[in-house]
Amino acid sequence: MTLYRYKAAGKGGILQKGVLEASSPTELKIRLREHGFSLITYSMETSFLFYQKVKPRTLMDLCLHLEQFENAGIPLRESLEELHQLQNTPKLKAILVEIIRDVEGGLLFSHALSKHPSVFDPVFIGLMAVGEKTGQLSFVYRQLFQHLKWVDEVQAQVFKSLRYPAIMATVLFVTVFILMTVLVPELVAFIRNFSRELPLSTRLLIAFSGFLSDHIFLIFGIAGMLVALLFIVFKFHPKGHYWKDCFLDALPLIGPLRRKVALARFCHIFSVMFESGIDILQALQTARKYLKYGQMYTSLETIERLVREGLSLSEAFQRAGFFPPMIVRMVRIGEQTSSLQKTLIHVKDYLDATLKRQVDHSIGLIEPMMILCVGLVMTWIIYSVFFPLYDTLSVLDY
Repeated sequence: MTLYRYKAAGKGGILQKGVLEASSPTELKIRLREHGFSLITYSMETSFLFYQKVKPRTLMDLCLHLEQFENAGIPLRESLEELHQLQNTPKLKAILVEIIRDVEGGLLFSHALSKHPSVFDPVFIGLMAVGEKTGQLSFVYRQLFQHLKWVDEVQAQVFKSLRYPAIMATVLFVTVFILMTVLVPELVAFIRNFSRELPLSTRLLIAFSGFLSDHIFLIFGIAGMLVALLFIVFKFHPKGHYWKDCFLDALPLIGPLRRKVALARFCHIFSVMFESGIDILQALQTARKYLKYGQMYTSLETIERLVREGLSLSEAFQRAGFFPPMIVRMVRIGEQTSSLQKTLIHVKDYLDATLKRQVDHSIGLIEPMMILCVGLVMTWIIYSVFFPLYDTLSVLDY
């Protein structure tokens, strides 16, 4: 998403200036037209603060304060102005200025939030729209707080599962690179002067070290071009997100964990929106827009079509083929007993528990595997270098 600073004309020729996020100038025109404005001029906003990410905890504080202000009977405009004064995050502080201006101009709070999709996701906007229609803003703020809290916990769990392998892989790469390009060539040159025949492992090590030293810039160049090519394909190709998810899902350990996270996110979002009074189709659409997970996105499109055709939610889940049989059975039971809302909450709690176990299990497998890889590489280097070196020094002693 790109941030645009625009000037637009509304009804009666009233001019309005502001900042709006959109993927292209065409989308900018469409979104302004939806709010009753015609675009006059626009320019891309390059301020650094707009590229800073607003953390879930910051939005949690925002929802908590809005709930307290709502319960105290303070009008929305005054609440937003108070939050603007208290806000320490530059990006959110600037966005609150735009939101206050839009609310003063007569826009609904949910419409004002929809102008900033990089901060307020479809779940946030959808629940806020429901709260405005039903008059239960306090309940919606509380639901949003729980939702953001859950998102923050899931992000922390995923970061926990990936942090250790990333550190270990970086250490392993740097260690091997230094050994192969600095230490090994010096020791090998010394060994060659005194040893007539080198072991096979040493010859392989010499060949690998020589290739790495002679083609280091070529290797980094090809790796950089490959990463850039994959980024372009995954980012800009219509099926890029789907291909990226298929590639990542095929990776051991990471793939099953990603699938579990996607399932947990969907069940959490769907249950929160269904509990707030949003109908099944709208909840499915919002979850699909929020997740942007290739395989699940395609499955949710199929489920929406099947539900429109008259199938029950459990039957649509079963035909889509993405959801585990356990979830399909629990949803079917909820439909048969007219307790789908409670069933969805139980499914969400079950997936939260299994996700935590999956993260712990992945960490428990990755740690010894990384240690084993480091040990094997170091054993190969030590055996290939220091064993011939020991033989050479033994000959010199005699």
